[in-house]
Amino acid sequence: MSSRKRNVLAAVERIGYFGEANPVLAVELPATVELFAANQINIDRLHQAGIASTSASGAGLSETRSKVARAREIIADLRLIVKTAKIIEKKNNDFKNSFTMPRGGLTYQQIVERANSFIADAPANQAGFDKYALTAQFFNELKINVDGLRETSQEQADAKRTSVGATADIEAILEDTLDTREELDRALKNHYRDNPQKLAEWLTASHIERKRKTNEQPPPDENPTTP
Repeated sequence: MSSRKRNVLAAVERIGYFGEANPVLAVELPATVELFAANQINIDRLHQAGIASTSASGAGLSETRSKVARAREIIADLRLIVKTAKIIEKKNNDFKNSFTMPRGGLTYQQIVERANSFIADAPANQAGFDKYALTAQFFNELKINVDGLRETSQEQADAKRTSVGATADIEAILEDTLDTREELDRALKNHYRDNPQKLAEWLTASHIERKRKTNEQPPPDENPTTP
């Protein structure tokens, strides 16, 4: 959770303790029974949503690492194929070398497309690759890795959508939480208007800490970039 959400959670938890410490409110101001109950539900929901959001973010990071690792393995295999194809081309005039790589980097989609192209063209030239230890098994394993990269990309997209959804859930719960706090705040300020001690206790319990502003400037860059 962000610091703002943590501060709201801390405040509503204190509100919960205040309600427990003042059971007489159930008699003096019956409407607060339902409001304190709603406050506790919101506390539970915030905890659960916070865990869900953290889990989703962790899943996204895990999938990203897996995706990068698979991509590197595939690129390494593609380079082996390219180097081997160049040797085959030198030794065989009839060999049409379609196993080439563009200059520069490749996107994940381009890696998949290039690998699938190599895999599709390999069977017709398998004898040449066999001579240099790039067997059919090698290309089968490459295909498995490519399929894995595609699956990882999909899982990463799913994890991202889940993370966005979890964040949206927290915002909705936070709105409900603040609405309940607002109702309690008005009811108890009115109820304790002639009781300074209890009013002060309530204000302390319900206070939401705000992020402090700072006038501090970041330190200068020790190695500024020159134009």
